[in-house]
Amino acid sequence: MSIAKRLYLVAALAIAFSAVILTSHLTSAQDPTPTPAAQTSDEQDDADDAAEGATEEADNDDVQEESGPQDEADDADEAGDQDADDVQEPQLNGSIAVPQGQDEGLSEADEAAALAPLAKITADEASAAAQAEVPGDVQKVELENENGSLVYSVEIGGKDVKVDAGTGAVLHIESDGPED
Repeated sequence: MSIAKRLYLVAALAIAFSAVILTSHLTSAQDPTPTPAAQTSDEQDDADDAAEGATEEADNDDVQEESGPQDEADDADEAGDQDADDVQEPQLNGSIAVPQGQDEGLSEADEAAALAPLAKITADEASAAAQAEVPGDVQKVELENENGSLVYSVEIGGKDVKVDAGTGAVLHIESDGPED
C-alpha cells in the first residue's frame, strides 16, 4: 500500500473517530443526567463500529481512486469532444444572446423569421456596416444564431462578414469556402 493511500486511510479514520467523539459529546451535553458505565460501553462499541465502517469506506474509496479518475478522464474527453464538435468557429460574442432551443430544427428561413424580433438593427444597417469593412456588392444577408449570439451574416465578394445584430459592429470577416 502506498504512503498516500496509508495517509488517506489514517485521515479517514481520524475524521470518523472525531465525528463519533463530537457526536458523543454533543449528545452528552444535551442530556444532563450521568450515563451508567454499561451505556458508556455501548457507546464505545458504536464508536468502534463506526470506525470500522469508515475503514471499509476508505478501502472502497482506494479502489475507486485507482480506477475512477481514468474513467472520469475518458468521460470528460468524450464530453469535451462532443462539445467541441457542437461549437462553431470562430467564437463570436455578440450583444444579443439567443435563448437556447429557440431556433432548433428550423430551416434557415424559419430560423431567420424566429430570430428577427430579437434584432435591434435591420438587414440594411448590417449590410452598410459590412460594406464599410469590406467594399463590394452584397450578395446575401442572413440573420443567424452563431454559438448563441444573434448576428447577421453578410456575403460580400467571397467574404462572409459577421455583424452584431444588436450594435451593428463587425465581429468577424472570413473568406467563404467549403464548410466541414
